[in-house]
Amino acid sequence: MTVREAIARVGARLQAAGLSEPQREAQALVAACLGWERARLIAHPDARLSARQAQRLECWARRRAAREPLAYLTRRAWFYGLELIVGRGALIPRPETELLVEVFLGWASSLPPSVRFPPLREGNRPDSVPPARRGNLKEGVSCSPILVDAGTGTGAVALACLTHAPHWLGIGIDRSRRALRLAQANRRALGLQSRLMLVQGDWLRGVRTGAVDAVLSNPPYVLPDEWDALQPEITRYEPTGALLVPADDPLRPYRRIAQGAHRALRLGGLLAFETSPRLAPLLAEQLPAWGFPSPHIVRDYAGDARVVWAVRE
Repeated sequence: MTVREAIARVGARLQAAGLSEPQREAQALVAACLGWERARLIAHPDARLSARQAQRLECWARRRAAREPLAYLTRRAWFYGLELIVGRGALIPRPETELLVEVFLGWASSLPPSVRFPPLREGNRPDSVPPARRGNLKEGVSCSPILVDAGTGTGAVALACLTHAPHWLGIGIDRSRRALRLAQANRRALGLQSRLMLVQGDWLRGVRTGAVDAVLSNPPYVLPDEWDALQPEITRYEPTGALLVPADDPLRPYRRIAQGAHRALRLGGLLAFETSPRLAPLLAEQLPAWGFPSPHIVRDYAGDARVVWAVRE
């Protein structure tokens, strides 16, 4: 079977399954099966798949027609310019979440130079920075500032932030061992082992008082009455616990993170959430009661309220 025939065959199968972009996805599956960049398919349409490659492609096409996410099949997803390893057990990084990274980078770039460009020290890791030796963000810092990605999943948010803020260190926390294994693989692939510590835990429990400078999180934000309207790729395959909020207390995860962040953050530190347009105004209304006055809502490119942030005062 040639590349041209494989794309046509898989595309027809995905179209029959009702997928919206069958040709693009067929190309992605064939390229991943061959280990090629997609552009190479166009240059070599008559190249032939081996029997093993054809068998793997048939399996992937069947699973994709059953609405298993493309990223789970190829085990790759792009986020903020980074190619990440993904898999079952962690949410697939989404373009909407990139706004959370942009909010952090914008805030970090507005800090005094003593915070943005602190002296880097040999072996300066996030678990070795004693809070007693640190000042606050208005006075400057004596070592690299630290961000926490609460519910890190694949590590997408933390890794994107650290890539673009090279003087920062990070801590990624997640309850799921499967998610942390993916984050470890991504950390290694991006060469950030010395700058991102990964911890299995529940939100910010265990993070020391006054030890960090920014807390970022993408907690669950799907309300139960929204569940049935989601795509089957989400409801059948992605981890429900990372998506669904309690019907009786939808702000519960946000409250727990905010309370932990109020303890863990130094004066002037950032707390930023990605959330949904429905929850954003409720969250902004509650943050002052949790110790974060003057919250801000940031809208995404579609005009939807997407990120809520505030600083510890």
